[in-house]
Amino acid sequence: MSESLYASASIVLFGREVDDLAVIKKGLSTATTFSKEDKQFARIYGFTYDGVYYEIPTPVLFMVKGKGKKASTIDLPGPNPKEAKFFASLLAWEVKQSEDTVRLDVDQGKFQDMLLSMLGDGVSGVSGARVSGARVSGARVSGARVSGARVSGARISGARGDASD
Repeated sequence: MSESLYASASIVLFGREVDDLAVIKKGLSTATTFSKEDKQFARIYGFTYDGVYYEIPTPVLFMVKGKGKKASTIDLPGPNPKEAKFFASLLAWEVKQSEDTVRLDVDQGKFQDMLLSMLGDGVSGVSGARVSGARVSGARVSGARVSGARVSGARISGARGDASD
């Protein structure tokens, strides 16, 4: 099998089409290159980037173009095919890093938990932080968002730097 110098410009998404969510053209910006017929949402479980497979801890929905190929036909690292039941119906979409998409983070629960957790300190009896989009690489953290978090009684020993950090 041959490999292109531009292979690292591609990302392969592994997931399944979501049947109960439709994409309609109304409201999409003119910058998107999708036509109504060839886009849908897929629940993505992991992706291959620059020859390395990354599993997503909590699967997310991405708008993808086309129907996808069987994951078994992709000649790159991907999900473990030994997990036969999971792997059998898995699809793969090859995308360019620069392509536009839509990402939906789906969370479910009771209204009281889902709504009140967004308010953070403003409501008594609500606890629990939500972190999304965090990526840890070496000793760096980038792209992390934390909302509704409260820390009390924390001590840091052996740390150097300004106390206002």
